Amino acid sequence: MVNKNGQATVEFILLIPFFITIFLIVSQLGYIVYLQNNIKQLSREAARIISTTNSNDLGINLINQSKMAGEELSLNININPYQDTQRKVGDMLKVGISLNYSGFGDLIKKLFGKTLLIYSESCMRMECE
Repeated sequence: MVNKNGQATVEFILLIPFFITIFLIVSQLGYIVYLQNNIKQLSREAARIISTTNSNDLGINLINQSKMAGEELSLNININPYQDTQRKVGDMLKVGISLNYSGFGDLIKKLFGKTLLIYSESCMRMECE
């Protein structure tokens, strides 16, 4: 007669790294979606503020004071046209925000040798000069 005590423990020990890996991958993907949504919202708000006030400083301050800037993420901001003297009422303003994300503990960079570019661009019609 074979003693089967401990069989479930051995199976659990063999499978737990697989479950932990799956959990970490899903949480990483969820965090990337969270970052994308926040960057999209920031670009919309910055475009709205700049198009209604014609002030790049107010839009950039909004982005820098956001929760994402507090997470020590380096956001790259592109405003086109940049000069407020080049913008007229009715012109289209583009605000692009990009983030090079390397994952928790640079995991994506260590595994693939590259960073993940998360980018969002919003356009809005100028409402004031």
